[in-house]
Amino acid sequence: MFDLFKKEEINSLKARISQLEEENRILSLQLGKKDEKAKKTIAIKQDVDRELNEAINKISSLTNEIQTLKKETSQEFKFRLSESMSKNRLEEIIFFISTMKSKISTLITVYLEKDKAVGDVARETVSLFDSSALHLIEKIESSTGKIILYDTNRIVNLVIIPVFPILTSECVLGTQFDLEPLKQNLEYEKILVVNTHAGETIIGIVEADTFVEHEIVRSSVMGKHKQGGWSQKRFQSLVEEDVKHHANKVRSALDPMLSKHTDIQYVLAGGEGKLIKMIMEGYDFPLVMKSMDTISNGNVDQVLRDVLAVRCYWI
Repeated sequence: MFDLFKKEEINSLKARISQLEEENRILSLQLGKKDEKAKKTIAIKQDVDRELNEAINKISSLTNEIQTLKKETSQEFKFRLSESMSKNRLEEIIFFISTMKSKISTLITVYLEKDKAVGDVARETVSLFDSSALHLIEKIESSTGKIILYDTNRIVNLVIIPVFPILTSECVLGTQFDLEPLKQNLEYEKILVVNTHAGETIIGIVEADTFVEHEIVRSSVMGKHKQGGWSQKRFQSLVEEDVKHHANKVRSALDPMLSKHTDIQYVLAGGEGKLIKMIMEGYDFPLVMKSMDTISNGNVDQVLRDVLAVRCYWI
């Protein structure tokens, strides 16, 4: 009788153990699913944050471009056309213009260094320029100088903002435009490209209009401060920490790249000025600032087109 009771108790305990084991198995499965969901949520949040930052930077870039175009099309600025031009298209135009020839000296070519005015360089020919054309030329801002192709018969009047700085100012009046310095300006051996935006930066070495080496560096950078969250001061401090972390991460990738490429002629940089300054601190390369959009789905070819594009103004 005692053995029978003991046997029933043991069976009851075994049944309870089986029940608890089953409950434990179900809870483990639920926990595993929640853990997996949590990991996916974090990954999704990171993707959303990155896409949000890309969108914000894209909007900022478009806003700046719209403001520039509005200024150029206002009553004060009456350019016939203003556009960004690819290197290939510019070379086609150069070829076309090189075939032009006048019977007498009516074609003026002016190469202006940064902050130089036409009157500083073309003292003997400045009177041949139309006053409205001079006004427009002087209003164009450029950190690399200007190349002016001016026909006194007003058939071809073009201002080119070059990719690389004009190093020597000069003025030539003749029956043809002097295009050799322009052609030489388009040539280069090796340049470094830095396109940096919040949380995403591309660095790369360009030779013969091609990236021979590049790297995209990504990191988390906070978005805008929301009312009801951290204090603005605390939030700004965290953002600055993120930006500094991103700059250091880029420099860690840039150092070994530059150790292999010491013969950099120019650094063409675009994006956020503060980040560019932090990334390039301590390097002694000529720096040229360019307007560059954010990297779209890792499209480095688009970055390269932006880098080598020139701005042209038809007067």
